[in-house]
Amino acid sequence: MNKPFHAFCIASTQSGGGKTTVSLALMAALCGRGFRVQAFKCGPDYIDPSFHRQATGQPSFNLDTWMMGKTGVRFQWARHASCADIAICEGVMGLFDARTPESLEGSTADCALTLGLPVLLVVQARGMAGSIAAVVRGFSQHHPGLNIAGVIANGVGSATHADLLRRALAHYGMPPLVAALPRNAEWTLPERQLGLVPAEEEARQQSWFRRLAEAVEKHVNWELLMDITEIPRPAPLKASLPSAPARGRLAVARDNAFCFYYEDNLERLRQMGWEITCFSPLEDTALPEGTGAIYLGGGYPETFASRLERNEAMRNAILDFARSGGEIFAECGGYMYLCHELVLPDGTIRKMCGVIDGTARMGEKLRSLGYREAVMETEAPFGQHFTRIRGHEFHWSSIKLNRPYPPLYTVRGKDGRLNAEGVADGNVKAGYIHLYWGQENPEAPQPPQPRQGRVILLNGASSAGKSTLARTLRRLMGEDSMIFSMDDYLSMSRGRHENALDAVRETGLPFIESFHAAIAEAARKGALVIVDHVIGESARWIRDLLNRLNGIPCALIKVDCREDILLERERNRTDRTPDPAHAERQHGSIHRHFPHDFSIDTSEATPRECALELMGQLPPEFRMAQE
Repeated sequence: MNKPFHAFCIASTQSGGGKTTVSLALMAALCGRGFRVQAFKCGPDYIDPSFHRQATGQPSFNLDTWMMGKTGVRFQWARHASCADIAICEGVMGLFDARTPESLEGSTADCALTLGLPVLLVVQARGMAGSIAAVVRGFSQHHPGLNIAGVIANGVGSATHADLLRRALAHYGMPPLVAALPRNAEWTLPERQLGLVPAEEEARQQSWFRRLAEAVEKHVNWELLMDITEIPRPAPLKASLPSAPARGRLAVARDNAFCFYYEDNLERLRQMGWEITCFSPLEDTALPEGTGAIYLGGGYPETFASRLERNEAMRNAILDFARSGGEIFAECGGYMYLCHELVLPDGTIRKMCGVIDGTARMGEKLRSLGYREAVMETEAPFGQHFTRIRGHEFHWSSIKLNRPYPPLYTVRGKDGRLNAEGVADGNVKAGYIHLYWGQENPEAPQPPQPRQGRVILLNGASSAGKSTLARTLRRLMGEDSMIFSMDDYLSMSRGRHENALDAVRETGLPFIESFHAAIAEAARKGALVIVDHVIGESARWIRDLLNRLNGIPCALIKVDCREDILLERERNRTDRTPDPAHAERQHGSIHRHFPHDFSIDTSEATPRECALELMGQLPPEFRMAQE
C-alpha cells in the first residue's frame, strides 16, 4: 500500500484538558475529508472508545503498555492501523501520568514511545498567552526520546488570542501551534462517577459529530498537521490464528447498563470459535436461542437498577441458566447483577438475579481504582488457558457474600498482601477486575524479536575525552556496534572543517541533519550506536536529533572534564589544529541545552574506569545486551 500514512497521539497536560473532545473533533473532521480513520485509546478506558466508534464508524481499540506489554501494543497497532489512512490514539490522563510516578508504564508517553508516534499536546489555554511556551517546553524536554510534534490550544478566546499563542511558541523554538480551538459549551460531554457517560447511553446523534467537525475545520492548520504526522505505515500482520472449531454461542450483555468490554477480548473469543451474540438485560425477556455461555461485563447496573429489577423474566432466565450448569463469567457491574440484591446510596433495595448469594451495595465514594495482576485459582473463563493475567479495577460499590465461595483469583494489594477475591462457584465465575486477555496467548513463548537498536550519545566539550571513551565502550560492551564521530564526519567534507559551527556557517550544507539521519537509520536497523557529538551548541540541533531518534532507546551522557585538564589536552592535540579558545568556550556552554540522563567526569579517571562507570548506569535495555 503506497498511500501516505499518518498517525499521532493526542495527549494533554492533565485529565480534563479536553483530549476526548479534541480527539472526536479531529476524527470526525478527517472522516469528513474522506480518510479512513482508525481510533485507539491509551490505557484501560472502555468509555472513550465507544465515542470513537460513533465518530469514525469503526471499533476503537485499547493500547496499554502495562496490561498488554509493549509487544502486545505493537501487535494490536499493526493489526488494526495498517489498513487505515490515519490512526489517532487518544491519550489517558496527563501525558506522563503512569501506573507509578517512577515509571512510564501504562502512560500515554510510553505508548507513543513504543510505537514511535508524534504527539500533539493539548494545552488548556484559557487565561494564558506567552506562558504556553514554558508549559510546552517542560513537557517537550521531560523525556528526550518523545516527539512532541505540535500543540493544540484548547479554550482559546479569539483569533488574537490564538495569534499570541502561536507567536510565543515560535519565538521560543517550541513545537508549532497546530490548532486553536475556541470555547464551546456544546462540545462538553456529560460525566458521572466512572468518567464520561458512555456513548451507548448518551447516544450523540451523527449531526452532533458533523457540527463538531464543521466547527473545528477553520481552527486547524491541516497542512501542518498532515506534514508533521506522516510516518511509515505499520507492516500488516501475516495470517493470524488458524480457524478454531466452533465452541457455541456466547451471549454478551450489551446495553446501557452493561457496556464495558475490551474489543480485543471479544475478538480473541471469536478466534477461539465462539459465536458472539449480544443481548440486553434491560429489554430482552429471554436469552438468545442456543446460548452456550454468558458474559456479563461492567457498566452501570445501579443507574438502571429499577429497570433491571422489573425485567424479572431476564433475571429468572439467567438464574435458570446458572442452575442448569451453563457457564457465566461476570466482571464488576455484571458481578453486582448476579448478586441477590443491590442496595442504592439512598437505601433503596433492588432485586437482582440471585445467582450469587450476596449483597452489592453502592457507596458514595470511590472504593477501588488501579491496575491489577491476578493469579487464577480456577480455570480461566470460556475455555482459555491463562493462569496469570492483568487488568483494571474501578468501582464505587462493595459486595458482601452471605456464604463462603471459592475465590476466582488471588490479587496482591497495595500493602503487598495477597488477597483471595471474586467467586468461582462451579460454572459461575465473577469478580471486580476487568481482565484483559486480548493477546493471542499471553503465556506462549514469544518468537525471537528483531535486534533493537540503541543509541549512546556522548556530549561534551572539545578534548573532554568523548572519542576515547566511545572506543573503550565499544570494546568493553562486547557486541557489534558503530561509532559516529562528528570529527570524522567533518573530515570527509571538502575543506576538512574542524568544527560543526564553522562547517555549517561556511558552506550552508546540512551537515548536522545528514549526520543525525545516519545515526537514526543505523539504530533503526538494529545497531548499537555510540555517538561522539557536540550537540549542545544549539537547541535546534538537539531537537532535530531527538526527533529523529523518536522511539529508539537512548542514553544521553554528559561528558565533563575540569577546565584546566581539558585545556591542557586541547593544547596537546595532534589529530587536528589545537584550538584552546574553542574548547574553553564549549566548556562553559556546551551542556546548557542538553537534557542528559547522567554524567561522567573524565578529569582524573582512566577511559576504562569511565566506561565501566557509565555501563553500570545504563538503562536495562542496554545492560541486558551486555549480559
